[in-house]
Amino acid sequence: MQTPIAVKMENSLVVAATKKKVCNHLPNDIVLFILSKLPLISLKRFLCVSKSWSLLFKNTYFMNMLRNNILLNDDSYYDETFMVRYTPKYSERCNFYWLSDEGFANSVHLDWPSQFQEDYIHIFIVGSVSINGILCLKHGFTRTSQVVLWNPTTSETKVIPPSPIENRRPDRNPWHFLHGFGYDHVSDDYKVIQMIEYFPGYQGDMIWEDRSYDPSWEIYSLKTNSWKKLDIDMQNCYYYSPLQGNGLYADGVFHWWAISKLKNIEECMVSFDFSEEVMCTTLMPLNTDGGFDVGYVERHLVSLNESIALISKYKKESTFCISVLAKLGERESWINLFTVGPLLSMEYSNIVGMKNNTLFYRRDGELVCVDLKTQMIKELGVKGDRFHFHVGKYKKSFLPIRGIIN
Repeated sequence: MQTPIAVKMENSLVVAATKKKVCNHLPNDIVLFILSKLPLISLKRFLCVSKSWSLLFKNTYFMNMLRNNILLNDDSYYDETFMVRYTPKYSERCNFYWLSDEGFANSVHLDWPSQFQEDYIHIFIVGSVSINGILCLKHGFTRTSQVVLWNPTTSETKVIPPSPIENRRPDRNPWHFLHGFGYDHVSDDYKVIQMIEYFPGYQGDMIWEDRSYDPSWEIYSLKTNSWKKLDIDMQNCYYYSPLQGNGLYADGVFHWWAISKLKNIEECMVSFDFSEEVMCTTLMPLNTDGGFDVGYVERHLVSLNESIALISKYKKESTFCISVLAKLGERESWINLFTVGPLLSMEYSNIVGMKNNTLFYRRDGELVCVDLKTQMIKELGVKGDRFHFHVGKYKKSFLPIRGIIN
């Protein structure tokens, strides 16, 4: 150790000078390691620091570290994986399971709450993660369809009353699409949002081309046990997919993927903030399709290490691309992380969920998974011709579902 040659006291601070020159340059490997540990929003912001940093996402060594860090820390918060198995016919019952162990070889069937014990009933879970142990369930699309908050850990339920808001288009049939369930951390309240679309009064199959593009929005508050209208203008152009795992809740905001039946309107992610009660959109990623045929693509939102991840499945190429979002509302902040494939028998498959480094999808009526690190495919032993699945993440909680304010 060098002996100091000068010591100076200034405001109780001791400044020591030595003969040894202090190095102000870190090795590049250490710099990349530190950057790979940063939150995505910080990492995206630091790209302007230098030319070499601006090319980080093209650096193979750095991207491998970033991928490994994201996969290593994913899902540390969640305890269980849930799965809903849907039959080909809407009139037949679906089933709820816990998936256990690392290989997901074992499954435990769990009964739906008492409000959904009828025969021949389809039940949708809003979103792909639980919120403080609570799942939001719905059956049907009419105003009087049953909506229930359910804690599988305690078996407690809370029935949400139907909206009393009257149909503003008496010449049309209203259909209620439950779009989001979330927690308002400002008012300490659980809320549900739904969109009402209006269709012609035809019998039998709906003619989607004749739908009305002037939907209305409503929001329910658990604290007040009441609904109210939302003043939201979405330019009347987006078609919202039915709820089968397409929604994602994260940090007080519910997100879902939206497409349009109008020309020249791009796909986007729609996000609803439960505290501010406002919406925003984030357009689909730029230049991440790698030359794939975008005319045959299916997109699905999942949670990946507390970040919003978009899975794009390209049918013709039998390939998945996974991008994560650094900043809400900024199209340029999508980061392409993984390209998985080509894989066998993907043309008629459907994305159903994700956990840890495992991506679940349906292949020829069978639930299979692929490890993102090794790209190895594993069959889970859950089979059935044309069956559909919804896989999500669950955190146990023994807290009660809070009700009406006295």
